[in-house]
This record gives sequence, C-alpha cells and structure tokens, in this order.
Amino acid sequence: MSGQSWERRRAQRVNASLNLEVRVPGAEPRPATLQTINISSSGIYFRSDHFIPPMTRLAMEIEVAVPSEGTAETGTATVPCEGLIVRVTPEVETPGCTDYEVAVFFTSISPEGMANLERHIALLITEDD
Repeated sequence: MSGQSWERRRAQRVNASLNLEVRVPGAEPRPATLQTINISSSGIYFRSDHFIPPMTRLAMEIEVAVPSEGTAETGTATVPCEGLIVRVTPEVETPGCTDYEVAVFFTSISPEGMANLERHIALLITEDD
C-alpha cells in the first residue's frame, strides 16, 4: 500500500461533542446522558463510564446543531435513532475502568432525523475549513 492510508468507512466521520441520550434495554429505566467523540451518517462513537457489551441494541437521541433556514444562525434538533454496538474499548468489562469507548452503527433513523444529522455534519465540515 506504499504508505497511503485508506479510509474504509463509506460515510465521512467528524469530531463532535454532542449530548447523547442512550437507553439500554434491560438496564435502568432512566437513560444515560453521554458525550460523543465523533459522528457520521452511519454511526456514532462515544465515551461511557459503564461497559456495554458489543451487539447490544440501543435507543438514542442525539442533540445536533443545524443551520436555520434562510439565516446564518444555527438552531438545535433532536435526532432519535436506534443502533447496534459494534466495538467497545477495552473489549471486556474491566474492574475500575470508567472510560469505555463505544462505537455504534445506526440501524434505524427517520428520514427527517437523517436530514438533520447530515446538515449538522455539513455544518461541522464547513467550520473546519
């Protein structure tokens, strides 16, 4: 591969510190509120103080900034979605560990939610330029 780095993801991932509300089936009825590390239109990466096993299905709500139509200002939108945990680091529950990194692949998101998510990602890309 001559030293080149190839991106395997289909969707562009951007750094994002967003509020994320997560509900784990079978866990506490109260959702956990977490912060994301990065996001794309196909998934989200966040930190958790608790181990959540891979292949766990999650119900999530992501609060994103979106451009207001016809103005230079931004508003907020909530993106309800569902996802499947595909990776956790460390890979096993570790005594004393309070910093797990969790990768989630979106399995369900409404067309309106996806539009808001893509608008948010475009806004972040524009800010980085």
